[in-house]
Amino acid sequence: MSSPPVHSAEDATPADTEHGRVIFENICSHCHHISFKDSAVGAPGLLDVMDRHDEAWVFTWLQSPAEFAKTDETAKALVESNPYGLTMPTIPEMQEAQNRRDVIAYLKTLKSK
Repeated sequence: MSSPPVHSAEDATPADTEHGRVIFENICSHCHHISFKDSAVGAPGLLDVMDRHDEAWVFTWLQSPAEFAKTDETAKALVESNPYGLTMPTIPEMQEAQNRRDVIAYLKTLKSK
């Protein structure tokens, strides 16, 4: 049995910002605002989020926040900072790398002036 092929970032389909926006509006916006303020459930505002975290970090976070927090101090601190003890759930749509790339492309557009 052979191993699955290894894909580099260059092999990936280019990120689709519009698809990322649709995912954000349908899933992420239930908890996150496009502002600097935390939401009612303590989810951080995502304005300028890509200035706070690098792309590789966000890519890993989106796949499984709770798992990532077990090995990454920044992720752990973010989880522990929620005033209600809530952790962002693992979202089925975020298990697809392309969806994560698309959401990140959209998050890059969320800039303050």
